[in-house]
Amino acid sequence: MIVLNNLTISFPGKTLLSDVNLNISDKERVALIGKNGSGKTTLLKAIAGIFNDYTGKIFTSGKILYLDQFRNFDEKTPFKYYMKVADTPEKERMVRSILKGLGFEEKDWNREISTFSGGEKTRLHIGRVFLENPDFVLLDEPTNFLDISGIHFLKNFLKNFDGGYIIISHDRSFLRDTCDRFLEINNEKIWDFNMSFDRYIEERKNLLLHQERELKNKVKEIERLKTIIERYRKWGREKSIKQAKSKEKRLQKMLEELESTTVFVEDEVDKIVKIPEPESSGYIVLEVKKLGFLDVIKNVSFTIYNGEKVAIMGPNGSGKTTILKLINRNLKGDGIVKFGHNVKPVFLDQFVENLDPENTVFEEMSSEMEMEPDYVVRAYAGRFGFKGEDVFKMVSELSGGEKQILALSKVLLKRPNLLILDEPTNHMDLETVEILENALKEFKGSIVLVSHDEELIKNVCNRFFAIKEKTIVEISSVDEYDMPESKRNQTKKDITEFEERKKIRNQIKKLKNQIMELEEKERMLSKELEKIEKELLNIGSDYLKAMDLTRKKEFLEEEILNTLQEMENLDEQLERLSKIL
Repeated sequence: MIVLNNLTISFPGKTLLSDVNLNISDKERVALIGKNGSGKTTLLKAIAGIFNDYTGKIFTSGKILYLDQFRNFDEKTPFKYYMKVADTPEKERMVRSILKGLGFEEKDWNREISTFSGGEKTRLHIGRVFLENPDFVLLDEPTNFLDISGIHFLKNFLKNFDGGYIIISHDRSFLRDTCDRFLEINNEKIWDFNMSFDRYIEERKNLLLHQERELKNKVKEIERLKTIIERYRKWGREKSIKQAKSKEKRLQKMLEELESTTVFVEDEVDKIVKIPEPESSGYIVLEVKKLGFLDVIKNVSFTIYNGEKVAIMGPNGSGKTTILKLINRNLKGDGIVKFGHNVKPVFLDQFVENLDPENTVFEEMSSEMEMEPDYVVRAYAGRFGFKGEDVFKMVSELSGGEKQILALSKVLLKRPNLLILDEPTNHMDLETVEILENALKEFKGSIVLVSHDEELIKNVCNRFFAIKEKTIVEISSVDEYDMPESKRNQTKKDITEFEERKKIRNQIKKLKNQIMELEEKERMLSKELEKIEKELLNIGSDYLKAMDLTRKKEFLEEEILNTLQEMENLDEQLERLSKIL
């Protein structure tokens, strides 16, 4: 049982929670949601007894354990780390089964923990938390650094856990499958949604709409009262003055109510501010042939085409980041990496590292928007979640997720046509992940994405690669990646024989229609161009008209060239699909 009684948490210049009351029962499965900096981690630490600088009361019962997002260890090897808390013969037996269940082979049990990857450390930490047999667990970003298989393991672990928990996570799919109560920190209060994740999202929207209507009605009534009061006072009669005073009391009461009302806040993103169009590139964006590095990966080959958004999936340590580093030439390995014509690749991590900690968000963005007025820079910043006074935050004050989204906003201003991202959602809150997702969906160029966020991959990507036996294979979907091998092979066979062929036939039909439309467009443009060229021959000495016709001629020529290039790209796609069929 966890009870918050008139809890207030504040720091100089900032209040996180104000006079909050809340009850959480023993076996509830709760998600704690809120913007970065809203107080989620601070609240968990307060419940765990690690943070005590608050007013009000926190009552807890049972054994509560806290898993922080920084993964600290008090022993050198996994086996010693687990045995330190194995205080009964039963727990000693459990150590081996948990380590095996978490995917650690016996040869790894006595390895130095410092040599493990971030995902492996997370699994070790999670396993020990549950080994200690708590009644309630506080989990702060438990999916950070976990691969998709690790996240599914944790989901099953939590489903079988007999106690309760509160989870902070940016992973929507994970929250959907593990929680049935959603607490959102918003405007210094905790808003309680005791329902499924999808219903929470819907109810949240309804709450905002309801509040907006209520606010409009109150403001409308306040303005009406002000008009009436002014009119009554102008009349100057005793009766009207009395009415004015009565209305003034009502007006004052309404203004006080309006000022004291706590509302659920969500700033609107300025949808007018569009992400800049990337520069055009050739049909082939990236070719990778027989890429290899030590014993990590071998014979990795794939081609990415214009506009494709590709996910690379695989367990932690399987070589996903290694592939990206080889593409970026940060590592020297075997094989060939070749970018296509006019491809401008950008590796987001490099831009995160290059942010100046002494600059504000506004200064970082305006350095890429020197010709734009301040209000345009601020509107663009709002598109990426930096609204109001947030644009004047120092980079050094930003969370890891905020730095990632700031770097992406700057990168997109450079109009790249190939984005390469390595686990961009780590340390992002839910709102920032959605901002990232919307930006990547709107982006017109190509993307290579390494991520453990299934929902992000499903919503953004249209091609999927999986690392298997140190090389890359293409799969049809995220769902196929997580299938058992026998089912995956059967599914592949079925899809190849029916669904894939049907899908390819539909794609071919669509391409043929697009080519026909472009051919018609090219004919119309050519006729118009011929007409203008004839006019130019007979223009005489009318200089202004000649200039106008010349501009139209140049525009039509460019349009025809673009149309022909597009036809050529579609012809190549058609040929490739016809060969597959």
